[in-house]
Parts: sequence; structure tokens; C-alpha cells
Amino acid sequence: MTAEPQTVFRELNNKIYQLLSVCEQMRSERNKMQVRLTDSEEQIAGLHRQLKELEEKNKKLQLARAFETSGIDTRDAKLKIGRIVREIDKCMALLNK
Repeated sequence: MTAEPQTVFRELNNKIYQLLSVCEQMRSERNKMQVRLTDSEEQIAGLHRQLKELEEKNKKLQLARAFETSGIDTRDAKLKIGRIVREIDKCMALLNK
């Protein structure tokens, strides 16, 4: 009661084509997933850049508000900033030596 060799061959051939079809579908799905992953990574990198920019902006605003709320008048604030800038320049000059 064994099956005809041709029948076995056709069934085997059909299964091979089914496997090839599934393999191609998987490749296609993998390629789509790789594109989505790349897009997501680019989006994450952009969000990280945006976060850093916003953090820097926040620091600047906090510094501005510190001068605003401490009761220092504009002239004194400018003098203090001038001293800080001169101090930074001195440090940079020492580093460049």
C-alpha cells in the first residue's frame, strides 16, 4: 500500500514550493522590519538631538531667571557676566599653553 512514486514526487514538489513561498514572505517581512528599525533609530537620534538642544535652552533660561529673580540690577548683572567671561578666557589661555 505504498503511494505511487509520481504522487510522492508531486507532493514533495508542492511542499518545496510552499516552503520557498514562506521563505520569500519571511525575507520580505525581514526587509520591512529592517526599514522600520532604521527609521526608528533615525527618529530616536533626532529626538536625542532635540532633547540636548532643549536642555541647553533650559540651562540658559534658568541662568537668565537667576539674574532676574535675585534682585541684581542690569548693570551689576553685566559686570558679573563680564567677570565670568574674563575668568573663562584666562582658563582657556592656560589650557592653550
